[in-house]
Formats: sequence, structure tokens, C-alpha cells
Amino acid sequence: PLSNPLNPNTGSRGSAGANPSQHRAQGREPIPGRMPTHHSKLLTPNPNKSHLLSTIFSPKMSTWLTFFNLRLAEPITETRYRVTGLTEGNEYEFQVMAENGAGVGPASSTSRLIKCREPTSTPSAPTVVKVTDTTKSSVSLEWTKPVFDGGMEIIGYIIEKCKASLDDWHKVNLETCINTKFTVTELEAGEEYKFRVRAVNGAGKGEPCEVSNPVQAVDRLTSPEIDIDASFKQTHIVRAGGTVRLHIAFRGRPVPVATWTKAGSELGVRTDVQTTETYSTLTIENCTRDDSGKFTLALENNSGTKSITFTVKVLDTPGPSGPITFKDVTRGSITLMWDAPVNDGGSRIRHYIVEKREASRRSWQEVSGKCTRQILRVGDLAEGVPYFFRVIAENEYGPGEPCENVDPIVATEEPAPPKRLDIVDTSKTSATLAWLEEIRLKETERVKIKTTKDRTTLIVKDSMRADSGKYYLVLENVTGQLYVAKAKLPWHCMSNIF
Repeated sequence: PLSNPLNPNTGSRGSAGANPSQHRAQGREPIPGRMPTHHSKLLTPNPNKSHLLSTIFSPKMSTWLTFFNLRLAEPITETRYRVTGLTEGNEYEFQVMAENGAGVGPASSTSRLIKCREPTSTPSAPTVVKVTDTTKSSVSLEWTKPVFDGGMEIIGYIIEKCKASLDDWHKVNLETCINTKFTVTELEAGEEYKFRVRAVNGAGKGEPCEVSNPVQAVDRLTSPEIDIDASFKQTHIVRAGGTVRLHIAFRGRPVPVATWTKAGSELGVRTDVQTTETYSTLTIENCTRDDSGKFTLALENNSGTKSITFTVKVLDTPGPSGPITFKDVTRGSITLMWDAPVNDGGSRIRHYIVEKREASRRSWQEVSGKCTRQILRVGDLAEGVPYFFRVIAENEYGPGEPCENVDPIVATEEPAPPKRLDIVDTSKTSATLAWLEEIRLKETERVKIKTTKDRTTLIVKDSMRADSGKYYLVLENVTGQLYVAKAKLPWHCMSNIF
């Protein structure tokens, strides 16, 4: 205690008791129907009949606390008492102690804080009470606050029930309900009940508001519903090696059956699914590009179905390109074609790496490291040697899995059909055939081939009868296209230059 106590009527708070540890609070809340006024409480220390024990400053409350020990002319035999002479605007707490022939017992628990002010009344009834859900053993209620709170703060609500065939109301909640919703449990299955709700303030409980019709305790069948937050994204992006977790809350009665599926494939072995009556969670740890795709959660019960689809994108290197096909196979060169990877790793394909190896060797040689198209003409191949080729797509995360041809291919041109097939002789049992042999020209002392970037010339010196025939000029570039006399023609199209 401080040496400079305040006047009992000037302290911010007062309490009844012998010392601060035992007698700082009243023991009961106001009795319904008997309102405290600005000058009295049902149980309050009376400064005119009390002894000032001490005055203490509370740093926690930033105020002075004054303690009184109530002096009564006669002992209190009832469980209620009105004390007058309070200061309007002050707040008080109370404790009560019982006394018998052996002495005074311990103090009761501290009451809630009471402010001395003008009389108020009980609140009006809640405006609307409705049923939000039912089961075989429970009914869930919701209501709105009273329009009039009686001039005091609403401290809670009382819920009452009775069977529809009776008029015997019973309080449901042991403690005052501070929310505007409550679930009444332990009901008899199939029985009909009536429910009503009262608001409570410092003056007591107000008038009830009753549910309009009796409610039967039965399971309410509802189709599945999915509860997801507005911020929940439909597309989930994760880096390779990370974890994807899709947590979906749902409701429905009967409890829906939850099933996860992945479009185009089955769930991987690293996919873990945990499902309860109210939610289902899909978790994938150590994600790879193969975990990318669309995942669907389907809910089903006797009342209907519901589904939701999510996209998972794993940022990784690309998957393998499409199968390699070959065209325009000639002596020493070949054209490769392939499809883009089905899975790009969540990033745009920058280019392709093309490699080759002879079937008799294990080492790969790079043909092109920056191919931006899905076609490539490969030259400088050994004639008659079988080759394997592979294509690797690359994105910003690096090169992906290679795609390789299954069987080796030989860069050898198929022979053309014979020219000028003639029957030169016949007999009763035989025929003699003759045809021209196609010859690939090579430079000799008599044959000269001169080629520039825009012209080619064939010169045959000292022409002989054997030099007569058709000559064909074949033009080829890296795209595998042929041009003859500056006219774009299909592959293997020939033109007579004589």
C-alpha cells in the first residue's frame, strides 16, 4: 500500500475484502429483474460502512485500485445484498465469503467488472432464428442480434428446446453462448423439436424468438460442395525437386466419396492422398516434369456429384522429343525430322541438339548444337555405314531427355529404275533384254564440272557415241528441297539439261 491513499469515492475501481488477494471482487452477477443503478449495486462496498484498506496503482490497468472491507450491522442470511452509496461511473469487482461457527471461509471467484450507471432493461428478442443443418442427433441454429440491446452490451444467448408434442422448455447451453450460432446435440433420432433463443445483458435475459416450425432430427441430404478460398490458384507452379500440396475442403451428406485422377495417366507412386469426412489432400514430393498435368478431384454421394480440376506445372528440363523420322536418304546424307516434346518442362524450347554415332561405336558426336527447327539435313556420312541419331530439346533449365531412333539407318540411296528397257532378241524359249545404266558423273580428263554460287556447268570434251543420253541436274540444300532451273520441285524431280 502507498502512503498517500485516495478517498474511497475517487478510486477508479473498488472491491470488497480483507486484502487484495482475497477480497477484491463481488461473488454474484446482478439478479435478473433487479437492475443496478448509478448509486447502488446488488452487492457493492459501502464507503460509509466500510474500512479503507489500501490504495494501489496498477501499471497494467493504468489506474488506482482501492480496496474496502465491508462492515455490516447484521449478518447476511440470503444469497443477495444491495449496497448503496456508490460513485457513478466507477467500475467495481466483488467477492463473497461464507461464515459459520468455525469462522470465515475462502473468498469466491472474482465477478465480472460492473460499471455503476443509470438503470437499463433486458434486450429484445433476436429477430430471426433459423435452422442451418440437421443430423440424426443434432440441429444447428443461427440467429441475428436483437434490434434493442436494453442499453447494455449483449453478453450472450440462452438456447432452449422442447419436444414438439410438449411445452416443457429446457435450457440447452450450460454456459452463455457468445456467438450467434449453436448446435444442439444429444437429440433423439427422428424426434421433432421446438427451439428458441433469448439474448442476455447485465439486466437479465430478454424475450425469446422461436423457430417458426418444429424441426425433425434427421440427416439432411445435400449434394457435394467444395470449399476453396478465393485466393486458391487453379494453376500450381513448382520447381523440380519441390513439393505440391493440394488441400481441398468439402461437405455433403452422406459424406462424399473423394477420388483424385490425373489426365492421361495414373497417379504416380510418389503421390500421397489423405482423405477425411471434410477434406482431401494430394501431396507430391520431389516433383519431376512427369508430375506436370491436370489433376481432378471428384466428389460423389447419393445426392449428386462435384468436381474441380487443377493444373500442376513443374519447372524442369524438357521431356524427350517426338519420334525421329527420316526422309531424302542419299549417299552420304540424310534428313531428320521430329516432333516437339509433349512436356516442355514449363518453359519454352530454345533449341535442339542433334547427335550421331556409328552403330559400331558408343561415343556420340554433335551434329548441331543450336538447331531451332524440327528438321535437319545431316551430311558427311560414310556410305554404307549404319548410324544412330538422337535429338535433345533444351529450355532455360537445361537439356532434357534424348530421343533416339530404335534401328540404325544407312545413308545409301536406293537405285533408280532402269532406263530404256528394250527387247533386242527373242526365240521360242528366251528373250534378250537391254537397258541403260544410270551413271553418276565424276570429273575426268574429258568431263569437267564447274560450279559457282549461282551457276553450274558440265563440259564433255571429245564427245563419243557413248556419251549420248539424258543428263539430270539435282540441286539440294539443307532443307532437303530440290530446285531445277530455278523452279521449286518435289524431291527427286529431274530435268534434262541437254
